[in-house]
Amino acid sequence: MNNKLRTYKAFTLIELLVAMGILAMVLSFASVIFRVCIDSHRTAIANAEIMQKLRAITDQLNDDFKAVIGTYRNRLDFQTRNVNSDSIVFFANGDFQSVRQYEYLKPNGTNALKTVSGNVASIYYGQAADPYPNVDPNTDPFKGEPKQKLLVRRQTILTSYSDGLFKTQSNPLGEFYISSLSKSYVDPNLDVDALIVRPSLDPHLEQDLPMYMAKGVDNFTIEWFDGNINSSQIQWQRSIVGSSNIFPKALKFTFTLYDSKGIIKEGRTFTHIVYLDD
Repeated sequence: MNNKLRTYKAFTLIELLVAMGILAMVLSFASVIFRVCIDSHRTAIANAEIMQKLRAITDQLNDDFKAVIGTYRNRLDFQTRNVNSDSIVFFANGDFQSVRQYEYLKPNGTNALKTVSGNVASIYYGQAADPYPNVDPNTDPFKGEPKQKLLVRRQTILTSYSDGLFKTQSNPLGEFYISSLSKSYVDPNLDVDALIVRPSLDPHLEQDLPMYMAKGVDNFTIEWFDGNINSSQIQWQRSIVGSSNIFPKALKFTFTLYDSKGIIKEGRTFTHIVYLDD
């Protein structure tokens, strides 16, 4: 009978410690790689959101300024301020329609709703005076952050339709105003100095939504140039304070865009130039 004890090979304590150390290092590297991949994915989504905003803003600027009414050049007005929040207002031709519907009186005496349309509109660009006027900053810590700031595009259609009910809804700072371009020069209610003031926009109110252009827009500045646009040395100017009745050769818009999640903390700053020279 064989009474020899069997021996079994196993890992020593040192080998186990080495293996556990290697496993910990692999898991650590894997977690770092996973974190980098997640951050890269989030940054890519944030950049895509910012680029989508950029395309929407620049496309709208191009469309609007292509239609600036050249015969009324002295009605292209803009303000530059010490803070980076400029405003501009001008008249343009186009096929304009209101976002909301408004009540009017039908020939049979009944009320109905209609979409206002017209070929001339006053257009305003600028940042909202207060993105969330009814929000307490003590309960909403994000109020006032760049990602919350709003860019406003207010389109006021000039229309000649003027029944009694329609007149009560006419507003030079609203979606439509009963007037014409020629009458606007002598119309005391169509004051350019009032049109160019930064409007209050409450995203919670239906009547303010037509002015909503984009969220997460800050440092909206406007510079102008009135020389030779083919020159290699263009001197952009931003020295006007208050309303100005000039019609430059080109306008340069500079603004910073932020994503809604605040992933890109400093945002991304862009410059867009529109040429107004005939």
